[in-house]
Amino acid sequence: MWSNIWSAMQKNIANLPSFEILIWGTVKDALKILLLYLLSRIAIRVLVSVINKLLRSRAVKMQERKRKTLESLLDNLTRYSIYFIFGLMVLQAIGLKITTLLAGAGIAGVALGFGAQSLIKDILTGFFILFEDQYGVGDLVKINNFTGTVQGIGLRLTRIQAWTGEVEVIPNGQILQVTNYSRTNSLAVIDVGVGYHTNLDEAIEILRRVMSEVKAETDVIVGDVQILGVQSLRQSDILLRVTAECLPTQQYGVQRRAQQKIKQAFDEAGIEFPSLQNFTPPIVAGPMPGKS
Repeated sequence: MWSNIWSAMQKNIANLPSFEILIWGTVKDALKILLLYLLSRIAIRVLVSVINKLLRSRAVKMQERKRKTLESLLDNLTRYSIYFIFGLMVLQAIGLKITTLLAGAGIAGVALGFGAQSLIKDILTGFFILFEDQYGVGDLVKINNFTGTVQGIGLRLTRIQAWTGEVEVIPNGQILQVTNYSRTNSLAVIDVGVGYHTNLDEAIEILRRVMSEVKAETDVIVGDVQILGVQSLRQSDILLRVTAECLPTQQYGVQRRAQQKIKQAFDEAGIEFPSLQNFTPPIVAGPMPGKS
C-alpha cells in the first residue's frame, strides 16, 4: 500500500512544472504588462498632444473657455478609453480569455448594476453639464455652496479651486445647484460713507472725477459709471454709492482701485470719514417732546 502511495506522489511531482519554468513564466508576464503599460502611457501622451494641437489650430475657431473645456473632456475620455483597453490586454496576457469574461459579464453586470448606480449618475450628469454648457474651464462658479474657479471637467468629476488655493473635487451626480459668475458682465459697487457736515455736492463731484480717472486707467470697465448719490442715512454717516459695469469677475479689482483713489482725493479735499468714536449726532431743530 505504501509503495503505491509513494509511486502516485512521484508521478504527480514529475508532472508539475519546474521552478525555473514558473519563474520564467512570471517574469515574462510581468514584462508583457510593463510593456503594455509603457505603450499605454505613450499612446495617451501622443493622442492628448494631437487633440490639443487640433483644438488650438487656426482652423478651429471657438472661445477660449470652450476650448479648455473640450481639452479637459477629451483628455479625460482618452485616458479612460486607453486604460480600459490596457486592462483587457493585461487579462489576455496573463492567460485569461476575454471572450469568456465578456460572456459572464451579463450575470456580473446585474450584480454590479446596483452598486454602479452612482457612477452612471455621475457620467450622465457630466454629459448634461457639457452639452448644456452650464460652465467651462476657467469659469468662476459656486457649486453646492463652494465658490471657486473651474480647473477641470470630466465625465465623472468636476474640480474647482478656491481663491485661497483649496481644490474641491465634486462628483457630477452630486451637483445640485450651479451659479456661474463668468457669463455676464459684473457690477462694481463702491459705497463711501461721509459725515453729516460734509458738503454732499463737493463729495459727489469728487466721486465723479475719481471714477472717470479709474475708467480711463483700465479697460475692464465696459459700461457707464453711475453716480447714484445718497444711498442711505445711517447712524454715523451718509452713504454715497457709485456703480460701474465691468467685465465678468473683474469688479473686485475696480472696487479696490476706486476706494484707494477716493480716499486719497477726500484727504486732499479735507473730507473726513466719520467713525463711531468721534461721531457727533447732528442737531435737528424742532419742538420739544410733549409740546406742540
